[in-house]
Amino acid sequence: MQRPQAKRLLDYMKSNPQSEIVILSVDRIGRSTLDILQTIQYFKEKNYLLRIENLGMDNSSPFFDLMISLLGTLAEHERQIIKERCRGGIEVAKANGIYSGRKKGTIDDRNRTLHKHKDIVNCLSQNMSIAKVIETTGKHRNTVNKVKALL
Repeated sequence: MQRPQAKRLLDYMKSNPQSEIVILSVDRIGRSTLDILQTIQYFKEKNYLLRIENLGMDNSSPFFDLMISLLGTLAEHERQIIKERCRGGIEVAKANGIYSGRKKGTIDDRNRTLHKHKDIVNCLSQNMSIAKVIETTGKHRNTVNKVKALL
């Protein structure tokens, strides 16, 4: 499993057997219909009851698999549309000269990255949580995690 929080849930479930997993919506289970169906199959094999809040349904319902397949396909389609819109927006921004993405091929070495993000290094050296570092510095979670990995 490639999703860190999903892996964390599965690790937790292995060490603390529970009878029920509650999620808000189908698209929180996976990024594609196949991923969603495989995850649900795994839960079934482990005899976990999976409840999806916004459907008011759990995997004991006879219509559960039908609904999941349909909604999983719709979620995957929606994700593709969002990706296409983002790509289109970036192309328009590039054409107008306002795209602010990093230039291709720019890679900072360890020392330069740590020097560039001294504020994050200072916060992490004070044993602040990731959330507190983000709040304090205003930097993105990925940047904070990147700096933390370099320390």
